[in-house]
Amino acid sequence: LLKIKDEVKENLSIHLITTDTILSPLAAEIIKEWFEGKEGFEVHFEKEYGKDVIKGLQVRNSKEFEEQGLMNLFERIEKIIDKPENTIFNITGGYKAVVPFLTFYAQLYKNKIPTYYIFEIEDELIKLPQLPISLDFDLIEDNFFAFEVIHPKSLKEDLPTKEEFLLCLYNEKQEAEEAFKRLQDERIIIVIDNKVKLTVYGRLIFNFFKQKTSIQQLKGTLVELKVFEYIFNKYGNNSEVKIYHSKPFGKKGESAGEADVLVVDKINKEIRVSEVKSGGSKRSFEDIKNKTIQKLLPAVKKWAEKKYLDFKIYLDIYLYRSAEILEKFKEYKKKCEGSNNIAKEIKWYWLKVEKNIYQPQAKIEEEKHIFEWR
Repeated sequence: LLKIKDEVKENLSIHLITTDTILSPLAAEIIKEWFEGKEGFEVHFEKEYGKDVIKGLQVRNSKEFEEQGLMNLFERIEKIIDKPENTIFNITGGYKAVVPFLTFYAQLYKNKIPTYYIFEIEDELIKLPQLPISLDFDLIEDNFFAFEVIHPKSLKEDLPTKEEFLLCLYNEKQEAEEAFKRLQDERIIIVIDNKVKLTVYGRLIFNFFKQKTSIQQLKGTLVELKVFEYIFNKYGNNSEVKIYHSKPFGKKGESAGEADVLVVDKINKEIRVSEVKSGGSKRSFEDIKNKTIQKLLPAVKKWAEKKYLDFKIYLDIYLYRSAEILEKFKEYKKKCEGSNNIAKEIKWYWLKVEKNIYQPQAKIEEEKHIFEWR
């Protein structure tokens, strides 16, 4: 630690983490006491069992070590770390079975978490180099919403059985079984007491994937597809009704945006533009006003004049943040409506998005999920 301070030339806030043994916490207490009063060092050690003394991190039981100890270790690390770029791992003198996992964790962040080590009786401080490795996140990306069901913070009683997890993967049983086997073979998931959970490796790459990916955008796209499915089923297979998903408008090079769902109903002579937004921020409503109402609707009107001159245009907006949050944005809703001079009517809907809405077989049903917001 003294050498690391000399190397980085900064004051250190040190967090000591120990194994689930008798001697390790005693050693941490001695180290903490030794550093007291030394300039440039602030040492933290919460000796309560289950905090900095990691439950299950021991050598007596390898199954407990992997299924509990390592999971608890990384949960503790994630609570301690503020920003990866402000973090250093000192693995000198650490429990040897833990070192590879800590090294892998640091490698995920590519130069953001340096790892230092002093080999046994040597005095030289070694900084472990960043290995030229890259991870294939396809397995996580392809099955992201299934992983949401078994995410690291899930309680054991909330974890799905294998049969329930298969339904989260694919509708077709054979495809689901093949994906499940691959996830097991890659050591990303494990089945314990007929409950599916992430392995330590699976947990690490899933958390990293979430940090590197726009998850809200991914979720928004899925909700949009569910709304499209709902609208399509609502009209049925009617040759007099055309339904488009993500239909673009505007000239080439001058995009006016796209309608998330567009319905051309020749029976009722109406065009319905449906937009799906989170509705959880001022920006959502600014996008509705500036992009949907002031830019997209004029382009839809111009497009309609060529084929559907006497059709009325309607705007349906589906928002999927909680009703309580939406209430805070009523003034922005009024501003949006005030800027409209094209749509005959704007209707606002609140989508009550349930946890299982991200599963492939889950559908949006009007009587359960869709409520008009006034």
